[in-house]
Amino acid sequence: MDLSVENRGGATVIRVKTARVIYPLLPTLIDTTRQQIDGGTRSLILDLQEVSYIDSATIGCIMDIHRLAVGVGGALYLLAPQARVETMLSMA
Repeated sequence: MDLSVENRGGATVIRVKTARVIYPLLPTLIDTTRQQIDGGTRSLILDLQEVSYIDSATIGCIMDIHRLAVGVGGALYLLAPQARVETMLSMA
C-alpha cells in the first residue's frame, strides 16, 4: 500500500495513494496509524481521494482506526472519498 504522512496544523494527514484498498494491504494502514497515535497524534485525517474501491475488511479497519483515535481522546476524519467509496462507507 502506498501511503504518505504529513503533519498539518495539529493534525496528521495519512494519504492513501492506492486505488484498490483490500484486506492484504490493511496491515500497512493500521501500522502507520498506530505509529502516529503512539507518537502523540490525536487528530487523524485519512485522505481517500485516490481510492476507488474498498472491501468490507477496509471498512472494519477504518472503524478500528476510529476506535484507536477516540480511545486516546482524538478523532478520525475522512477526506474526499470518491462516490463509490462513500456509498460503501455510508452503507456500513
